[in-house]
Formats: sequence, structure tokens, C-alpha cells
Amino acid sequence: MPRPKDKSLQEVFLKADQALSEIKDSRLVMKLLAIRGYGNQKAKDIAALFNTETRTIYKWVELFRLHGVQGLQDKPKGHRKAILDDKHREQISIWLDSGKTPDGKEINWTLETLSHYINTEFGIVIKKSALSNTLRKMRYAMRKPRPSHAKSSEQERSDFKKKL
Repeated sequence: MPRPKDKSLQEVFLKADQALSEIKDSRLVMKLLAIRGYGNQKAKDIAALFNTETRTIYKWVELFRLHGVQGLQDKPKGHRKAILDDKHREQISIWLDSGKTPDGKEINWTLETLSHYINTEFGIVIKKSALSNTLRKMRYAMRKPRPSHAKSSEQERSDFKKKL
């Protein structure tokens, strides 16, 4: 036995017809067509026609009744908010471009040292992987310096370069 339809749903069906003629979004149009079809058919038949569950048809009707077309539109999916905002990124960019710490010392930046200074300056704890992703989005690439022997001296290296 089909679910009895409320008399107040006739107004919903008419509103669905009117909204259907005004909208171009295909998923929204599908939902409105399902609501309109529910006005003349069983929810089970409409659900089979639209390859969905009957409870989905009931949910769409109720959302449309309560919120209109906006209730049927897909909501934006939640994304995690960025740890560093634009102000922080701008300051980090200044540090990286100048090659100096916030207190003015020369430095070769690593993810660890940058993470440390972000924590001390902004009070934000950020892991190396998240920092690496952020820097990549800022179009910075981490480069490793050429290795140097621990016992080598700067003078010997410069003398060697002059001979070549």
C-alpha cells in the first residue's frame, strides 16, 4: 500500500514544477523531477526510476518543503582549514627570500628550523609534512646543500678552486 500523501504536498509539487523551469543544474533538476513525479506516483516507483532509495525521495520532498531549492542544492564539502593564514605565509616568504631568521641571523632553512621559528613566532605547531605541502603551494622547493666534509676548511676549498 503506498504511503498516503499529505494534501499540503500539492503546493510543494507546484513549486517544484515552477523551480524546475528556472534552473540549469542537472542534479538539482533530477531531484526536482523526482519530487514532481512523487506527486503522481508511488515513492517506490520514483526511487526505482531515479535509481535511489525511497527514503531519499522522502528526504528530498521534505528538504524542498522546508528550504525550497536551496535545500536541494549540494552543500560545500568540508575541507580542513589551513594551519597558516595569508599573513603567516607572507611572513614566511619574507624569511625564506631574505635567508634570515626573524631576529636577523643568516640561516640555511630546513623544515625543522622553519617549523621551530613558526612555533616561536606565531605559536603554531606544524608538522614537517604539512609545512612541506604549504611551501609547495607557495611555490618554494626545498633544496639540500652540497655535502661538505666535517674536517674540511673554507680556505683549502677556495685554494683548490683557484688552481682549476
